[in-house]
Amino acid sequence: MQVSQLQNVKDKRPVPLATRSELEQAVEVARELRQRERFNKLDYYDPYPYQQRFHDTGGEANQRLLMAANRIGKSYCGAAELAYHVTGLYPEWWNGRRYRQPIVAWAGGVSNETTRDIVQYELLGSPDDPEAFGSGAIPKKLIIKVERKPGVPNAKSVALIKHVSGGNSSLFFKAYEMGIEKWQGRSVDCVWLDEEPSRELYSQAVTRTLDRRGMVYMTFTPERGMTETVASFINKIKPGQAIVNATWDDASE
Repeated sequence: MQVSQLQNVKDKRPVPLATRSELEQAVEVARELRQRERFNKLDYYDPYPYQQRFHDTGGEANQRLLMAANRIGKSYCGAAELAYHVTGLYPEWWNGRRYRQPIVAWAGGVSNETTRDIVQYELLGSPDDPEAFGSGAIPKKLIIKVERKPGVPNAKSVALIKHVSGGNSSLFFKAYEMGIEKWQGRSVDCVWLDEEPSRELYSQAVTRTLDRRGMVYMTFTPERGMTETVASFINKIKPGQAIVNATWDDASE
């Protein structure tokens, strides 16, 4: 065989495959990246323009409404904002309200079950999967402890969250069905209401924030039409209030 032919054969030899240890290392790196993304979801939040506009309204308004179509990310928008407030981990693009110290926050939904399945899910991760704890908007490493809600399987009543200032924020999960009396009493810095509350409950939530100059914001689809709450933001909007509307088109920008 001629030299040139020998060279061709040599050049066509298969390239050695990666060693087993190299493959294992690559798999481990990929697994670590997935875990990091799963339990630090807030770092990867890239808001749609309508979500950005809503966050921005917090810079001036203390009563806010995100009125949006179903399934376009309004609940996670609300959860991400609350996660920023209880942790103090505001991104560079943030133009909304900033809490420099630990806060007391309430997050609520219509029933104990929907609060668990939507609000708690978006903030802490899937309630029925222990391995998913910490996969919500609040980074797992900052969740110090949680307390269960009696009588509601897998539901939490309060979570203690580490704030970047060095202290701890308290996040309470509440439900409209608990009654107005359960929304009275203490002062609160921030309230997130996912789904439309009654006018009476909304007024009570606002009252809880007044002495701390706090903030109440709602995220919901107006299923009941022009209610008193909706009308107060559309027809009679006052200084200190803000509304952002969003449709399916806004979630495709």
